[in-house]
Amino acid sequence: MRFCFFGTYVVGAGYPVNRVLHTGLQRAGHTVDVCRTEAWGPFVHRALGTRNPLRLLALAFRLARAWVVLWWRFRRLETPPDWIIVGYPGFFDAHLARWLSRGTPVALVSFISLYDTIVADREKVRPDSGAARLLRHVDRAAFQATDVVLVDTEIQGRYYAALFGLDTARFVRSFVGEDDVEFPYRPHAPRGTEPLRVLFFGTYVPLHGIETIIDAAHELRLESDIELCLIGNGQMFAEMRQRAQVLEVTAEFITDWVAPAELLERIEASHVCLGIFGTTAKAARVIPYKVFDAAAVGRAIVTRDSPAIREMFTDGVSALLCPAGDGPALAQALRRLRDNEDLRLSLARAAHEAYLRQGCPEAIGRGLADMLPRRTRMGTTA
Repeated sequence: MRFCFFGTYVVGAGYPVNRVLHTGLQRAGHTVDVCRTEAWGPFVHRALGTRNPLRLLALAFRLARAWVVLWWRFRRLETPPDWIIVGYPGFFDAHLARWLSRGTPVALVSFISLYDTIVADREKVRPDSGAARLLRHVDRAAFQATDVVLVDTEIQGRYYAALFGLDTARFVRSFVGEDDVEFPYRPHAPRGTEPLRVLFFGTYVPLHGIETIIDAAHELRLESDIELCLIGNGQMFAEMRQRAQVLEVTAEFITDWVAPAELLERIEASHVCLGIFGTTAKAARVIPYKVFDAAAVGRAIVTRDSPAIREMFTDGVSALLCPAGDGPALAQALRRLRDNEDLRLSLARAAHEAYLRQGCPEAIGRGLADMLPRRTRMGTTA
């Protein structure tokens, strides 16, 4: 099949989903044309979350200018595609793609909802505000403009369908995955007498549940054979750093931005990688990038139990799953991996095998291509 990857979608560090889909479709033997131009800059979430009128106006101007370029490039495609894939973030590009499609089905990569992220999860906007209503409208209109919306988990698709009053058949799971070139497999040797090195990296948003990690570190503060490192900064950093100081946690905190090459080195040097532990509703519906990163490299994973994580991982086989928000349970899981080297290595191998089956680019591209031809055009009035 022939696909056209379309839009102002991002391809930089921290946003692998578009690159994984593009690479995966090519590796699966399909032709992928690119119709893309830049508009968002390096930090798309910062642009989407701004309420500064001047910045919003500048963003609107960049998008308008980008759409002229996209229109021109799409019109110059020599062969019409079988599917148009609107990359993330495509909340506005979806409408241009529909207008240009002339009957070609359109799929939107939308692993987040603006309303869900900004209003429900991060609580930056009140649910009864005009801004919340606007975000809800932007989401729903984008979903309606396309034939298929790619979401990262089955439970996420069902949630979006209920939230926006749309048919569940419109939402199709396609795991976010990870680039196996940027994060190659690095099998780990037995630990020996080294301390168990535990790594977390993230942006300190509520779904990460950093307070649970801090509480676990407090439980382990007298156990020198478990070392914890947290990389990142963000919304809750100051609050969590204060919590760590009050609880006399001795973990290492790295607040500078870490490039992918350095992050890979950090993952390689670790024995265990942490996922998320938040108690928010969204935390139960996602499998975060950091879990795919760890599985790609081949590290044991400890993360919160949820319907989403069980779509890909099995407790005690390919990951250790803990109750959400439970610091003592996380501490006990880390002690278990410290004391059972065979279990740690087995979890690491099984996590990587799960990644190869469902999370590497080729698996994701093959699965998406197998699914899309069976879809029929759903129209824009559902």
